[in-house]
Amino acid sequence: MRVMKPSESGFTLVEIAIVLLIVGVLLGYTVALLPKQQELKKYREADQEMDQIIGAIVGFAQVNGRLPCPAIPNTAGDEDGGGGADCNNFGGFVPLNTLGLTGRTNADSLMLDPWGNPYRYYVTDNDFNAAGGSDFVRSGEMRVVGLVDSNIDNYTDLDGGYVICDRADATLDDICDAPAVEVFGNAPVTGGPYGGAPFVLISHGKNWNDAPPAGDELVNFGANLTNDATLAMGLGPSGNQYRLKDAGGGETTFVRRTTGFADDFDDIVKWGSPNLLFSKMIDAGQLP
Repeated sequence: MRVMKPSESGFTLVEIAIVLLIVGVLLGYTVALLPKQQELKKYREADQEMDQIIGAIVGFAQVNGRLPCPAIPNTAGDEDGGGGADCNNFGGFVPLNTLGLTGRTNADSLMLDPWGNPYRYYVTDNDFNAAGGSDFVRSGEMRVVGLVDSNIDNYTDLDGGYVICDRADATLDDICDAPAVEVFGNAPVTGGPYGGAPFVLISHGKNWNDAPPAGDELVNFGANLTNDATLAMGLGPSGNQYRLKDAGGGETTFVRRTTGFADDFDDIVKWGSPNLLFSKMIDAGQLP
């Protein structure tokens, strides 16, 4: 009687080689994309953190009737000035203790973005009536100035001072000169409206190293080592001084461009919407 042998099955060396080749290709794509995926995760994290910071700033204004001043390295996370006086520095860092925030900090109690760099925070020093001090940081001053338009060059008397452009221009002043175009706000011109952001929040992204950047990021970097010639801002992560725009000395323009891997511009720039800020303060009874 003939015994039938079960048919033998398996993979040939050629088939195994093809499978290994496919696995290798897929693994290569995965490894190549992993750094970009990690960077995208950091951008999403920074975006969420900055939204939380802006929410805390607006909440502070609802409670206190003013915006908080920036922190500086020697204030341990507290705002520097404000309340009964102007800010000592209108450009600085997030006052996380004043806002009741938690997060990554460095030795100077400065709140860090996902790349380990301090978030920059700028609040406007605009003073409409030129008597009571900065409209946005002195207690009750926003209510005194109010939202009634008494100047035909303004949307309201309570104006933010910061302009956001889509690129740098030649002058680096508070006007987006061609070919730059305003993303938000515009500088005052005779017979024309004016509106600007009351505060700006910046993450300088991955390529920040406390050294001058190139291109449009230079606008957000600032021309001065400090925002006050009499105040040393201390040392940044690389041992150089923290760099800030001179917010109280005319450096009122920022650049916000779409972040992408094909572009070396990686600053994340957000600002306080006056409409949102004012509506929230009206809801809280801080503005009429």
